[in-house]
Amino acid sequence: MEKEKKNSLFFSLTPIIYLILSIVFFRTVWIVEYPHPYALCLSGMFSFLQRYNRNLLFLKSALRKNFLSVLPAMEILFFVGLLIASWAYSGILLTMMQIGTSFIEPKYFLPSIAIVSAIAAMVSGSSWTTAGTLGVALMGVSKYLGFPDVMSAGAIVSGCYFGDKLSPLSDTTNLASSLTHVPIWTHIRHMLKTTCFSFVLAVFCFYLLNLYTWDPRVQEDIPTSIGLSVLLGNGIVYWKLIPVLIVFGSSFFHLPVRVSFLLGIVSAFLFPILESGISMEMGKSLILGFHSQSGNRTWDLFLSGGGIVSILPTEILILTAVWFGGVVEGFGYLNELLIKIKQWAKNQFDLLLSTMGVSFLLNLMTADQYLSLVIPARAFRTLAVEKNIPEKDVSRALEDSGTITSPLIPWNSCGAFMASSLGVPVLGFLPFVFFNLIHVVLSVSVLFYQKIKLKSS
Repeated sequence: MEKEKKNSLFFSLTPIIYLILSIVFFRTVWIVEYPHPYALCLSGMFSFLQRYNRNLLFLKSALRKNFLSVLPAMEILFFVGLLIASWAYSGILLTMMQIGTSFIEPKYFLPSIAIVSAIAAMVSGSSWTTAGTLGVALMGVSKYLGFPDVMSAGAIVSGCYFGDKLSPLSDTTNLASSLTHVPIWTHIRHMLKTTCFSFVLAVFCFYLLNLYTWDPRVQEDIPTSIGLSVLLGNGIVYWKLIPVLIVFGSSFFHLPVRVSFLLGIVSAFLFPILESGISMEMGKSLILGFHSQSGNRTWDLFLSGGGIVSILPTEILILTAVWFGGVVEGFGYLNELLIKIKQWAKNQFDLLLSTMGVSFLLNLMTADQYLSLVIPARAFRTLAVEKNIPEKDVSRALEDSGTITSPLIPWNSCGAFMASSLGVPVLGFLPFVFFNLIHVVLSVSVLFYQKIKLKSS
């Protein structure tokens, strides 16, 4: 009997095992540039063949549900590609980089961009909006100052998710609150203690990393070596920040993100239209991305990007994740894991740990942070009431794992978005996302400590 249970648990976990083995295969044996879409397709196929005799109606239903859940993310990603192209073409990214290089001190660069990203995400209520706009400009400043891209991306993602987590305008914060019937401000206040401590510790880590990375002797020569000294002497055109203010300011009027981005795109193109009229290059940049042709290779690298073509690899990655997640959910793998976790949870701390664990697994399996919040909330809602767990503890557990771990997984829609917007692979910036990593470890450690304390009392 015991052997049968172990086998059942093993077979429930086989999709994850297939996924890990597939990633290793495409990274070491048959090496491809973007291994994750291949790995998701292959592991999904193996998981499908393992239970090919299951009712296909369940698979179709799961695929449809998963696709509809990630469709908003794919739409936003599409608009971000257009937004970056329009801002690069109109010189808005250039202006943001000028301001960044003027006001950010190199010796405090990494902690500064983490704090700036946090404030922007808190104001806009969106980590995606912040990363796709301000984050892109900050990555340009990072290259200008000579900081490694992976470190700067880690600081930006850390700030984005701290601000997003504590913003009353954030969709995930509102979702976690509504799923557990906790008032939004009660939910935010309950997260403050651990979240703020994690972020302060992360900022300190970025400060230490900055001390180790920053070399004044080297970076004094950077403007001359890459040809940007002329740029800084041209003066800052502050009125080109109007589209930036429109995008971030529209969040106060609760406009949909798509509308905010569309307004940012249209307002950005007004500048070149007023200066030189409508050009075919505008449409070309929206599709193929903007390509700077200043004659300086490094300078062109800073100001080029965006376009529909640039986001296609990420869209394909999300679609392959939908296939993998559909098989996992439609053929019963996920439900079997949930049942076993419910059997394991003996007390309130087990249940909260299970909530976090399932949220993380769903981020791995379904590649969608919304499902990582919705499914655990539904699965453990009754048990939470039975074990007298405060609803605000459940809502915090959902965010501590579901929201926080989503950008740390390459094929998750959040991880794919951050990598696409910032131009750094997830596995590249993963070791430097200090806030997310520290917060997950802290949250799990607190629960384990409380569980041990309960047993000893």
